[in-house]
Amino acid sequence: MISKISLAEAPRAPFDLEAYIMHTSSTLEVIHLILQPGQVIPQHSNPVDVIACLVEGEVILCTGDYKSILALYEVAEVNKNTDRGFTNNGASIARLLIMKKL
Repeated sequence: MISKISLAEAPRAPFDLEAYIMHTSSTLEVIHLILQPGQVIPQHSNPVDVIACLVEGEVILCTGDYKSILALYEVAEVNKNTDRGFTNNGASIARLLIMKKL
């Protein structure tokens, strides 16, 4: 069986960001995250490992005191309980696929 969902059909994530839940299962959640130019997601931690893939725009990933520019289609994994934050440092929107290992 194949299960598909488009961004237009995806439910909004239950937090104060432009984010849509693309997939949820017992082991994985995939969120399509949209950041406006200059938008910052402050550092925070999650109780699960998180993988982020930049699919459009320019984003800086901050973990503690470490900052890294994500390249287009680059994947970064952040271990659970590690502070992480994102900044759109570009002039246009940025899109990330956030995958949470549940």
